[in-house]
Amino acid sequence: LTRNYVMVLDFILLHGRAVLNTVIFCLAVIITHLVVNPLCAYALSRYGLPYAYKVLLFLLATMAFPAEVAMIPNFLLLKKLNLLNTYWALILPGMASGFAIFLLKGFFDSLPKELYEAGLIDGASEARMFWQITIPLSKPIFAVIALQSFTAAYGAFMFAFLVCQNPKMWTMMVWLYELQITAPKYITMAALTVAAIPTLLVFIFAQKVIMRGIILPSFK
Repeated sequence: LTRNYVMVLDFILLHGRAVLNTVIFCLAVIITHLVVNPLCAYALSRYGLPYAYKVLLFLLATMAFPAEVAMIPNFLLLKKLNLLNTYWALILPGMASGFAIFLLKGFFDSLPKELYEAGLIDGASEARMFWQITIPLSKPIFAVIALQSFTAAYGAFMFAFLVCQNPKMWTMMVWLYELQITAPKYITMAALTVAAIPTLLVFIFAQKVIMRGIILPSFK
């Protein structure tokens, strides 16, 4: 039993920089998603722009197409910019998410407007209200976005393999696929179990914050 897991861990740790690449990739995706998407959603929610509906409709339209449709255009664009086999190739195409912006906007719309009115009366700037009012009240939805970003980045295989074909830039999923090509079934099952552990641990540690999203902001 332990020999199978030892073989999987040895393959991941000793071949290339799979763990380092995966950690950098996941952290960068989480940070960019928690910076870009909330700012866009906050602007659509707070400013009452006349074209906000069209922007939101455009963002939702991006969800109608599977990720595979955008892989080749993204690859060609990254190739023109000489960004292939870099961390930027993994991070830049997915910095903004239409679903995350839609989810965040709906949550921001439900926050009490009286808090922002009080902030304006006290002379708070928009940036300060976003930092001191919106973010503290939005921790549950931020946890959901972070968890979704982590699972998407951690489980990315096809796009990560497409834009980073250099083995030095392969993530853990690419290395596990390489292992599964020649490994027997019991090694493959051990590899899948090892790959599932980080996602399980992240959800266990974040579940309390996520469950709070069910009752927020109703009791604020």
